[in-house]
Amino acid sequence: MSFGPRKITIQDIALNSLGALISGFIASILIVFIVFVVSTVINIPAAFSSNIGISDTNPLFPFILSFITFISTMLMVFLTVKILTLIDNERYKKNTVIYGQIAFFGILMYLCVTPLYIYMGLLDYQNILTIFIVHTIFLTFGTSLLLEILTNYRYILTGFYGSFVGLFFTSIIVVFIFQNIENGYAKLLSLLILLPIINTLLIFFKGLFELLYYKYYLFSNLDQLGDIFYQIEKNEAEDMRIEEEKNTL
Repeated sequence: MSFGPRKITIQDIALNSLGALISGFIASILIVFIVFVVSTVINIPAAFSSNIGISDTNPLFPFILSFITFISTMLMVFLTVKILTLIDNERYKKNTVIYGQIAFFGILMYLCVTPLYIYMGLLDYQNILTIFIVHTIFLTFGTSLLLEILTNYRYILTGFYGSFVGLFFTSIIVVFIFQNIENGYAKLLSLLILLPIINTLLIFFKGLFELLYYKYYLFSNLDQLGDIFYQIEKNEAEDMRIEEEKNTL
């Protein structure tokens, strides 16, 4: 028995991607605002524009940037979840558990990457930009997986594999863009653009994978990713029946 994968259209993908783009754009605005506020204490753009030796690096600088990244990316993923629940409330139901798990995941990831921000940042401030990209990509990817686990039980595998597809293509595109931007102030500015791009691409490619799988199901009437849970339940029921028959003998 299979209920078939959830119907998804190009319009659904476009709306979800637009929501992700808006969330990323708002997060970028927050980064600009925070940088402007802290500029009286530490001039972040100037630090990336100048060639600073390792002996001149400020240990507080990488930590401040890691915290700015944490605040902005968490805002982005929370807004993304909120917008997705508004666009598709049948799939992404409002649930405080979802926000709690995403917050826990985001904090845990921040605690793990902060030492990396500080260590690599003290070697060269430019390293912080690379860590920012990696941090943002994996936070977005992890949030996507959590959403599927908590809201899409029967078809968790489509969302699971779709998230990995999104991670793969997003990483390739973002790394290509980032590597073709010169070091310094230009690369710092590129992060404001890459933040919404990362969020949008991952949502887009995940949705595209689900659309292709839905089309495959319509064409072949095969549903391997959905049937797996039915097969597990069926096998467990069969094992219980056999065990009960043995006990009655």
